Amino acid sequence: MRVATPKSAKKQADIPNLLAKVRALNMEFELVNSTPVGTAKLAIDRVAIRNELARLNAVVDKIFSSARSDKPKAGAAKPAQTPQALVLDTAEDLIKKGHLLDASTFQEAMGWKTRQAISKAVEDRRVFAIMHKSARYYPAFYADPRYDRTHLEAVAKQLADLPGGAKLQFFLTRKGSLGGKTPLEALAAGLFVKVKAVAAAFAEVPLQG
Repeated sequence: MRVATPKSAKKQADIPNLLAKVRALNMEFELVNSTPVGTAKLAIDRVAIRNELARLNAVVDKIFSSARSDKPKAGAAKPAQTPQALVLDTAEDLIKKGHLLDASTFQEAMGWKTRQAISKAVEDRRVFAIMHKSARYYPAFYADPRYDRTHLEAVAKQLADLPGGAKLQFFLTRKGSLGGKTPLEALAAGLFVKVKAVAAAFAEVPLQG
C-alpha cells in the first residue's frame, strides 16, 4: 500500500544528485570545447552558454557566501554591494542604483565635452553600453577613481564583439583564475595584465599587445 506524501512536506536538496549533475554538465562542456567553431550559430550558442554560466556562478557564490556568513547583528548597517553582488541585479536595478548611467550623465562623469566622445569610445570598443527600453546606458565604474580608466578600456577592448551584457557580467563575476576576485577587484589590486589575459580567454580571442 502506497503512503501519500503530505503536500506540506518540503523537498530537500539532494546534494549527491546535484554533484552528479554537475559532473555530467562538465562532460557536456568538454564536448562543446572540442567542437570546432565552424558556424555562426555555434559561436552565438557559446556566448549564450557563457552568459548562463555567469548567472550560475553568481548564484553559487551567493550560496557559499550565505553559508560562511554569520547572521548580522540587530541594528548593524547593511554593507555596500560588491561588484559580485551587482551581477544579480537587473539592468533596471543597476540604473536605479546609479551603476548604469544614461548618456548625458555618463558624459559628465567622464569629463567629456561632446556626446561624440562616447560614440567614438564605443566604436573603438573602449566603452560598451547596455540597452534598456531602447536607450543606452553605460557602466559607472568607468568614472570610478579606484580604477585606471585606460586599463578598463583595454580590458573592454579585449572582450571584442561580446554583447554589452556579457561584458558587464565579465567585470562583475568572480573568477577562479583571479584568485576569486572579480575583474574589477583585480584591476583595483593592480592585476591589469592578468585581467587582460583572462578577458582574452573569456572572449576566445588572441591576447592583444
